[in-house]
Amino acid sequence: KNLISKVQLVVKEELAKKETPAHAIPLVYTDSDGHLQTDEAAVQSCFLGSDVSDYPVVLICVIGEKRRGKSFLLNYILRALSCQERGQPISLGAEDDPLCGFDWSAGTESITKGIWIWNKPFILERNGEKMAVFVLDTEGSLDIEGSRDTSIKLSALSMILSSYLIFNVNSSLKRTELDYLEMYLYVAELAGKSFDLQYLQHLDLLIRDWHDSLNCQREDGQSYINRETETMRKTSQYPFVLDTLRSPSVSCCLLPHPGKKLLGDSQGRISDMDDDFRNHLRNYITDLVRGIWRHVKTDIHGEKVTCAQLEAKLKEFVGLLQKEQYSFASPLEMFFTFENRKNMASVKREFLNRIDNLAPASSSLFKILGVTPNKMKSKTSEAAAHFLAVYEESIKGDASQDRELLMDEMKSILLESEEKFHDEYSKRFKKCAIGIGCAVGGGILSLAGGVAGAAVAGTVLAAEAVALMGSTTAALITGAVGGTVTLGAIGTGVGAGVGAGVGEAIANRKAETEQGTAEDGGDGSGADIQLLVAPEK
Repeated sequence: KNLISKVQLVVKEELAKKETPAHAIPLVYTDSDGHLQTDEAAVQSCFLGSDVSDYPVVLICVIGEKRRGKSFLLNYILRALSCQERGQPISLGAEDDPLCGFDWSAGTESITKGIWIWNKPFILERNGEKMAVFVLDTEGSLDIEGSRDTSIKLSALSMILSSYLIFNVNSSLKRTELDYLEMYLYVAELAGKSFDLQYLQHLDLLIRDWHDSLNCQREDGQSYINRETETMRKTSQYPFVLDTLRSPSVSCCLLPHPGKKLLGDSQGRISDMDDDFRNHLRNYITDLVRGIWRHVKTDIHGEKVTCAQLEAKLKEFVGLLQKEQYSFASPLEMFFTFENRKNMASVKREFLNRIDNLAPASSSLFKILGVTPNKMKSKTSEAAAHFLAVYEESIKGDASQDRELLMDEMKSILLESEEKFHDEYSKRFKKCAIGIGCAVGGGILSLAGGVAGAAVAGTVLAAEAVALMGSTTAALITGAVGGTVTLGAIGTGVGAGVGAGVGEAIANRKAETEQGTAEDGGDGSGADIQLLVAPEK
C-alpha cells in the first residue's frame, strides 16, 4: 500500500512539472508592419474551455501611456485574485517575494505590445454562482508616438473586453490624457451600440505619483474629479469626458510615489515600497477585488454575458480589425464600418429567409412541379436586386470608394446565396419529376380513376425533363408514359405502390380543393390536372 502511494505521488509530481503554469499570452499584437493581429487560438483557449464557457465573465483591463506601471499594478491584482479564488484573506504576497506575472521592469522601454491576457481565469464563487475573472494588460491605446489608427482600434477592443476599466494616469489629468480619453469614450459608445454590449460599465481613474501622500483617500480623489469637471464645464472642450466623470460608474483613486527603491533593480518587492504607497496600494486592490462581483460583463439589455458569448462578439470584432482595407482615421469612421458590416449580415439573413419561403422544405411535390427552375431563378434574381438596393440605402459614410467596395461585396454575397439556392431547387425539381415519371411508368396514376390523366401528366413531365435531363432521359419518361397508357394495369408491385401513394395524395388534395371551392361556389374539378399540365414557365 505504501509503495502504491509513493508511485502515485511521484506520478502526480511529474504531471505537475509538465503542467504549464498560468502566464500572460498575446490576445492582440502589433506585427512588424505595425498592423494589429489577433491570436484566435488564444481567444478560444481562454473563453471556450468546457469549464468556463457558460460562466458569466468579468474582465479587468488597464489602459494608459506606456511605462507608467500598468503591468506592475496588474501583477498585484493577480495575487489578490488568487487569494480570493482559494478562499483566503486578500493579500499582496510576502514582503520579499519578487513580482512576477505580466512582464514589467523599471525604465523607459515598453515591454507589452498590444493586449495581453492572463491565460487562466480566476473562478470565484458566491452564493452558489460562479464567474470567470480575466485580467488584461494593454500597451498602445494611448501611445502618443504611435499610430492613431492603432490607438483607436485598441481603445475599441479594450471597451469590448473590459467590464472594469482602469485608466492609468501619471500625476494629473493632462491635455494629452483628456484628448485620448475623449476619443476613447466616443469609441466606447459607438462600438457598444454596434455590438450590443454595455460600454464603460465601470471606470477607475487611477492617478499615480500623486504629489500629496497625506491626502490620498477616496474623498480626496472625488474632490480632484470635482475640480477637473468644473474646469471642463467652463471650457466646454471635453463633453464626453465631462459627462462620464459625473457618472456614478466612475471613481478616482490617488496613489503616491512608490519610492526610489522601486525605480532601481528591486524586482517589485513589497519591502522596497514606501509605507504610504504600500498601504494605499493594498487598500485600492482590496476594495477592487472584494467588489468585483458588481462588475460582471453585461449587454445593452443588462443581461450577463458568458465567456462563450463574449468570444463570439470578440471574434466578430477582430474579424474587422484584421481586414487590411479598414484604416480608421476617426472613431466615427470606425462606427460607420461596424454598422455597414452589421447591416450586410442582416441583409443576407433577410434575403435567405425570403428565398427559402419561395420553396419551403414542407412544399408538396405538386407545388414544386408548378414552378420551373427558370421561373424560380427569375424570382430569386428579383429578390436579390431588391435587397441589394436595400443595403445601398443603408450604407453609412460618404467615402465613394468604400461604398463601391461594400456594394461589390454585398452583390457577391447575394449572388453566391442565390446560386446555391438555385442548384438545390433544381435538384428538388428534378427529383420530383423523376419520381412522378417512375410512378407513371410502373403503375396506375389515378385521377378520378382515369388512365388518361397519367398520360397527360407524364407528357408534361417529359417536356420539362428535356430541359432538365436531356433528350435520352426524357425519351425514357415518355416511353414510360406510353407503357402506362397501354399496360398501366400490369404495373409492377413497387410501381403500383408508388402510383397508389401519388394517387392518394392527389385525391386528398382534390378533396381539400373541392371543399374550399364549394365554399366559394365552385365545383373544384380539374385543379390537380391544371397544376400538372400547366406549370409556370
